[in-house]
Amino acid sequence: MKIKLLLLFSLLSLAANAQIINIPDANFKDRLVYSAPGNSYAKDLNGNYFAIDANGDGEIQVSEAEQVGGLYIEVTSTVFNNINSLTGIEYFNNLTEFEFIGSNSYLSNTPSGVTTINLSNKPNLKRLILTKNYYLTDLNISGSTGLQYLTCSGNIDFSSMTSIDLTGLSSLKELDISFNQINNIVNLNDCVNLEKLNVAYNKFVSIDINSLHKLGYAVFANNPLLEYLFMKNGVLNYDPASVSSSTFEVVEGLNYVKYVCCDDNELAAFTDAFANFTGSLNNVHLNTYCSFVPGGNYNTITGTVRFDENNNGCDTNDEFFEHMKLKINDGTNTGETFVKNNGKFDFYTQAGSFTVTAEPENPVLFTVTPSIFTTSFPNNNNNIFNQNICVTKNGNANDLEVVIAPETNATPGFDAKYKLMWRNKGNTTLSGNVTLTFDSSKMNFISSTLPYASIAGNHITFNFTNLKPYGNTVTEIVFNINTPSHPTNPVNSGDILNFSAVVNPLVGDIKPEDNSFSYKQAVVNSFDPNDIVCIEGNSIPQSMVGKYLHYIVNFENTGTAPATNIVVEMDVDPNDFDISTLQLQNTSHQVYTRVRDNKVEFIMEYANLGNGGHGNVLMKMVSKNTLTSGDSVNNKANIYFDYNFPIVTNDAVTTIENGGVLQASEAKTDHSITIYPIPTKGEVNINADSKINSVEVYDAQGRIIQKQIGINSQNTKLTIHSNSSGVFLLKMNTEKGILMKKVIKN
Repeated sequence: MKIKLLLLFSLLSLAANAQIINIPDANFKDRLVYSAPGNSYAKDLNGNYFAIDANGDGEIQVSEAEQVGGLYIEVTSTVFNNINSLTGIEYFNNLTEFEFIGSNSYLSNTPSGVTTINLSNKPNLKRLILTKNYYLTDLNISGSTGLQYLTCSGNIDFSSMTSIDLTGLSSLKELDISFNQINNIVNLNDCVNLEKLNVAYNKFVSIDINSLHKLGYAVFANNPLLEYLFMKNGVLNYDPASVSSSTFEVVEGLNYVKYVCCDDNELAAFTDAFANFTGSLNNVHLNTYCSFVPGGNYNTITGTVRFDENNNGCDTNDEFFEHMKLKINDGTNTGETFVKNNGKFDFYTQAGSFTVTAEPENPVLFTVTPSIFTTSFPNNNNNIFNQNICVTKNGNANDLEVVIAPETNATPGFDAKYKLMWRNKGNTTLSGNVTLTFDSSKMNFISSTLPYASIAGNHITFNFTNLKPYGNTVTEIVFNINTPSHPTNPVNSGDILNFSAVVNPLVGDIKPEDNSFSYKQAVVNSFDPNDIVCIEGNSIPQSMVGKYLHYIVNFENTGTAPATNIVVEMDVDPNDFDISTLQLQNTSHQVYTRVRDNKVEFIMEYANLGNGGHGNVLMKMVSKNTLTSGDSVNNKANIYFDYNFPIVTNDAVTTIENGGVLQASEAKTDHSITIYPIPTKGEVNINADSKINSVEVYDAQGRIIQKQIGINSQNTKLTIHSNSSGVFLLKMNTEKGILMKKVIKN
């Protein structure tokens, strides 16, 4: 019996000892043991101050630790000596609050203090305050998914903790990690319910809160290494009205910041703040282009647009109807976009009712179903409304268009690149050819990205087949420009290079004037690869006022790394152009176009343009018909490569001139004049009932290119000397009056 009783007592003793928590730091253990209802060291699970050491044995058992709901330790108190370890805290599994404030050895000769804190897997922990832990190197709160308030601040002096891991802490509402050495927050984006953030006085290089859509207050000040700040989260984080005039909580102490991305409604406030700062922040760049959707929550109106050529209903076998314009209206504001190359369109909205209208360039040629649709969103909870659009032809009409545009400037002795684009604006599938005429005495053809059908002298011809409605084709052509020392035809800065192009078939085209195009390029000695060009030139005749002007914006990545995203931004002067007439004609990359007020943005997301890579955007707009002789129109562009300062292009200035151009006449029209053959290969016969005094020939841009005078006969023959095919305008003066007539030259 004695042996059995002795064995029983031994087992009970072992069990009791197994429940005792090993707390090696005597000062930490003393704080736990000395807790009592009369002090504020610990609370039980009901929120009442109590003694943790319930049995008074001077030890802390696991069962006793599990009764603790709140624990409050302030080492700076004179009652307790310094604490160097919190080992044992891991057994306090029911903690809801824990405060551990400061080491009292900051100024001692033998500095010491807590270096690691393990509060992992504490799902009940809601409030954690850790301050003045000057030697802290690691904080483990993984698995403590109920944490709502975390302060880990004031550890700046000797702490080597450079990172904090917030993985899975989706309940966190307030985070203060100011005054540390931290340069990285692991999975901050997991904290989707975060409302307040303070990361002041740290060593961050980049901070990204874009996905924190409830964050309404944030402090980033005095991060002297901070270069990139991403805060496009849909919530107002910066309100100058709530900050004193002498201190900006965001701006102060950010000595090297390069780029700030924010919401649209914060842009003006941030711009003012940085502009008023007297330090080096005058060079900070601010925009909203770190993402191309609204910050925070938003709704999406999306769909795919296809052309039903066989009139049996749109399906996945039908071609995309790219570059068609779509307008959105919420009753107050309007916006526009163009169908992307992949047939998709997107509008991003908040709550409200929205009407979307389809606007093809030639609306009478197409039936769009639906041409108008309306949708409403009761909230902005990331709702998606999908509406596909089907386009069918209305009758049969040919309408081709051709444009020749420079992709680089022309410099003597160097290669120059050009974009030759032809486009089907009609509703019939077409096959034909495009001929480019160039000055072969001043340049040599080098290459083209599409195979040419023939090349002879100064003509290059490309064939095309089955070009669908709204389809376009582009070939890049390279010429080498003659040097100034060329033995027979030297080229120098200021010389003019002449180009013209014509797309066939011309016969049956409802708008033959844009089947031909002329471009005159001035040679320069040097150039910026990022530029904008008005292809019609530095001057246009009065007759072109109220008609389309074509622009190409060229860009090149001159940096040392690939550019992921590119944005071409233009502010269009409403006194010069009607922005509602903007037509996107071609882009080098997939583009999402956004038109708001008088600003147009061509957004090329994931362009991944390598070092030295280039691209462009080709567009056209109608000038205001109120412009008169002597007026000028001006366009320039800002080109954004990722988060860098925008490259501001040159000003493309075009002046309306009076001399040497076709003008309207008040003279009587002579309807007796006849012209044949039309089309012609170059020679036409002109007959009239009275004597013909003169004949003038104008190109498609209204510029006079030829004049024949002193005819004094009722019959004459005229040879159009231009090497180009296309549409020309003849102005014939007789004794009875005048007649102006279009002539197509093949």
